[in-house]
Amino acid sequence: MFESTKNILEKTEAHILKLPSDNKLWSLFTRYMVFPLKYLWLGLGEFFKPASLWVIVSMVLMTAVLMIKKDFDINPEYLIFIMNFCIYFPMILVIFAVPSTYSYYGVKDDYIQITVKNIESENMDSIEKIELLEENIEKIYSRICSRVSFYKWLVGAVWTLYLVILNFELRFLMNSSVQSVNQAISENIFSFGLVLFSAIGVLLLVVGYKRASDVLIKSIEFGCVEKKYRLLKKTHRKIFTGPM
Repeated sequence: MFESTKNILEKTEAHILKLPSDNKLWSLFTRYMVFPLKYLWLGLGEFFKPASLWVIVSMVLMTAVLMIKKDFDINPEYLIFIMNFCIYFPMILVIFAVPSTYSYYGVKDDYIQITVKNIESENMDSIEKIELLEENIEKIYSRICSRVSFYKWLVGAVWTLYLVILNFELRFLMNSSVQSVNQAISENIFSFGLVLFSAIGVLLLVVGYKRASDVLIKSIEFGCVEKKYRLLKKTHRKIFTGPM
């Protein structure tokens, strides 16, 4: 079961990332050198998908307003209000989107179909076996979540340590001349901004990694449910078409 779980995870992972997994040597290279980049790209794409929708709708609305501005001779004061509406109204639509537009973790139908195919290739032909697979996948997902949590705590710890060091440095320089304090503050503003944007960038990568992991794990979980459904359907068909 452990080996079957590994095979299903690796094959589903390769299909989602659209990379080969049959050639062992090439698979070993891509799994460690190429997969991580595509994995992050997949996760960041899922993370920014709502934001991209917001940008597209906002741009369409603002373009429409600018096109009809001359025809209707809109007052500049009202134009500012309309532009704000074009920005914030799509944001509300994205934030409060209905569950049917976002609750599938980015899982696509072909991900589920390939997962079912991978399950069948491992000769998992009973609901009991698939439930054991689900237990293994649950353990794997728990490991992924613990790793993501560690990354978040690490970023938070580094950021906190930087703020403590910055605070001590500024306190020490308060006893120096005004010129050195002003110079130190100007230099620290640059480093503060650099560390801040670095922390935000790392957090985005962590979130992207988590989103990609959700796509992978949920694809397998949905695939397990699909396979169990097919087995139940097959069993019921035998019952109703069997001899009376």
